[in-house]
Amino acid sequence: MNKVEHIGIAVNNVKLAGEIYSKLLNTPVYKTEIVESEAVETAFLQSGPNKIELLQALNDDSAIAKFISKRGEGIHHIAFDVDDIEAEMDRLKAEGFVLLNDKPKRGADNKLVCFVHPKSANGVLIELCQGNDYPEKTKRKELTLEDELSLFQFRNKLIIPDDLLAYLKLTDEEIDAYNEDMFVFYKFSEFKSVKEEVSDYGGVPDYRKIVDILPQHQNCFVFAEYSIHLMVFAIRLYDDNSDKNEVYTICGSSYEVVANSFEEFMAIYKDDFSKLFI
Repeated sequence: MNKVEHIGIAVNNVKLAGEIYSKLLNTPVYKTEIVESEAVETAFLQSGPNKIELLQALNDDSAIAKFISKRGEGIHHIAFDVDDIEAEMDRLKAEGFVLLNDKPKRGADNKLVCFVHPKSANGVLIELCQGNDYPEKTKRKELTLEDELSLFQFRNKLIIPDDLLAYLKLTDEEIDAYNEDMFVFYKFSEFKSVKEEVSDYGGVPDYRKIVDILPQHQNCFVFAEYSIHLMVFAIRLYDDNSDKNEVYTICGSSYEVVANSFEEFMAIYKDDFSKLFI
């Protein structure tokens, strides 16, 4: 046997389970398939070398339906990749393992498969698989900016308000158009927490103590700076739709609320940005 080819997980709803595991693994379902011979619908995900197969029963007579009825949702089998499935079946039979099928059969992902009885493997259903992996280029789709913004909110469990969201969706050229004098506005790829952006900055001013002073600093994200970190501007995000998102001017270990929303900050900036200085 070459490697663990995949882990099979029995689920009640393959679509909902696919959404959960897509978030967990940070990768999309790359393939769904109905295997009529097994009365199952399958969905596949891959993260690095590791593959997950989700299995939903299509009727009450399916082995997956019986498994869930007895044990509930969970790990159904572990599959191993083999070069020659018939030779491997002969070897296992000679070793005393009980196989659930005498000949290989066609399974999901266009593979030849065979199952080893759980009683032969300490209660674990083992699958042998022979076949080719799916093409490398289909493993992971390129994330759009919309995807990245959604992922940011999911990972941080914070909500980006609509006014800031509209700004972050602008093109690089549109954001650069806001730069004036020594102000620099950040793109989404540069949008970082206060800790990530400045907490290691020990120049003049010295920002290293700001994370000890600014309340819940982990929820504050820097979107602009003035004069190469002489001052930075950060917005506070919340885990719900708040009626305000405070914007801070931060200079070293000092900070001050200068607006209650990104929209208000931009209005002040366009009118007289010196009012944002502390």
